[in-house]
Amino acid sequence: MLQRVWGYDDFRYQQRRAVLAALHGRDCLAILPTGGGKSLCYQVPALLLPGLTLVVSPLIALMQDQVAALRRRGVAAAYLSSTQSAETQAQVRAVLAAGRLKLLYVAPERLAQLASGAPLGISLLAVDEAHCISEWGHDFRPHYRTIGRLLGALGRPPIIALTATATPETRTDIARVLHLRWPVTITTSFDRPNLRFAVRPFATERPRLEALVTLLRATRESVVVYLPTRNRTDGVATILRRWGFSAAPYHAGLPGNERRALLRRFMDGRIRIIVATNAFGMGIDKPDVRLVAHLGVPARPESYYQEAGRAGRDGAPARCELLWVPGDVTLARTLSRGGKGAAPAATRGFSTMTRYLTTSSCRRRVLLEYLGESIKQCGGCDNCRPQP
Repeated sequence: MLQRVWGYDDFRYQQRRAVLAALHGRDCLAILPTGGGKSLCYQVPALLLPGLTLVVSPLIALMQDQVAALRRRGVAAAYLSSTQSAETQAQVRAVLAAGRLKLLYVAPERLAQLASGAPLGISLLAVDEAHCISEWGHDFRPHYRTIGRLLGALGRPPIIALTATATPETRTDIARVLHLRWPVTITTSFDRPNLRFAVRPFATERPRLEALVTLLRATRESVVVYLPTRNRTDGVATILRRWGFSAAPYHAGLPGNERRALLRRFMDGRIRIIVATNAFGMGIDKPDVRLVAHLGVPARPESYYQEAGRAGRDGAPARCELLWVPGDVTLARTLSRGGKGAAPAATRGFSTMTRYLTTSSCRRRVLLEYLGESIKQCGGCDNCRPQP
């Protein structure tokens, strides 16, 4: 099936474990790094199991991309969302009722509606971006926490929960909320040796922007620049265009069709630099991003590591640069206190980010230890191996 539909000769080892768990009816919690091929872990079983695989996904754009890719491969897949017309939703429901779908993608907000209807014959429930379940983690989505309560109405199928970044506390919370039964737990190394991490402090904004321009001139391939607010993405994108760069802003304030058009232009290379808030993220699978630059300090290490991890997904060397001014730390502290996360986790996250900024030892080790993994000096950050 893997060869025929996707053209791959074999699984990565941890993908194989997740697929076999699903095929044997076992619950599974899979923590696989960005670019680790999480979607195959439920898409392959979906084609081998007899009924429907229901996929819970947090973003409409992510659902659209996954369904479009599956359909191009001849797989019967669809999604239901509030952005679809009533006619389109009725068509999807008719195909679903006829048993002609193998994968159906929905947002967690729509699960209760599906659970209250006729039995769907679900063979597998896949919960993508499962860190959204946990109040201990980042990108918390309250509706994700209702999934466990709906399992009975959905026929209590085997569950596979997947995410790229999760602290030990978040993993425990995911398993508890989803009522996972003796799950096969798959954790791989979060380490991405091809990524070089560096931090640069600046007293004011002007030298920071000058440093960003220098980085962009030295990078020929695609770049993502993250900023903490919508207004700043618009402003920095305008400045970069004046300097002659192909750059565009991306944030949640843009209409959905405009965001989708921007994403397509970035993915096919017509735009080289996306200047974005954290709205640009989950499901972005562009292999040739050579630089991810943060002009600001994320409140939590897991969100920073996931955003930085969008660099170098092809395995080639890439850079993750964090350029900060003192006001960024103040803003990060405010965001960590004001978010929906549990206070102890938020405090620990902010403390770790502060240590990441100021440490004179290995920066990669600071991030990985927060995620529950221990390494020695990495040789791949600015403290372990300064640039010549």
